[in-house]
Amino acid sequence: MALESATSNGTTDENHPKESDERKKGWLFKKTHYTKRWKMMWFHIRDGQLFYGFNEKSAEKAINLVGAKVELLEGDGTLGWTVTPKHSKRSFILQASSAEEQQAWMTAICEAQLSSEQHSSNACVVQ
Repeated sequence: MALESATSNGTTDENHPKESDERKKGWLFKKTHYTKRWKMMWFHIRDGQLFYGFNEKSAEKAINLVGAKVELLEGDGTLGWTVTPKHSKRSFILQASSAEEQQAWMTAICEAQLSSEQHSSNACVVQ
């Protein structure tokens, strides 16, 4: 029996991503941990985690989004945000190339947090 999922408008679509499929993917800037320089990296969200690497095939490093604290960076026209995994002192600093892309990533991260089986009770707010 095939599973169908409903889209936001209530219709069903066999091509709509299932829970374990990728929810969002693309290029973002990531501030490096040691040198604090911006590097363009490939990211994708799957199973409540944000995977990243130098390209699609090498995106194996993961940031657990379940219970993570996600905050927009304050400043003049910055399109960045931080992701701090639960029980971690390290924050990952990410940046999109446009306001629309930033909003799309923030929404996808929020949806990944809310749809996880390990979902915490933290509210997910997208501005």
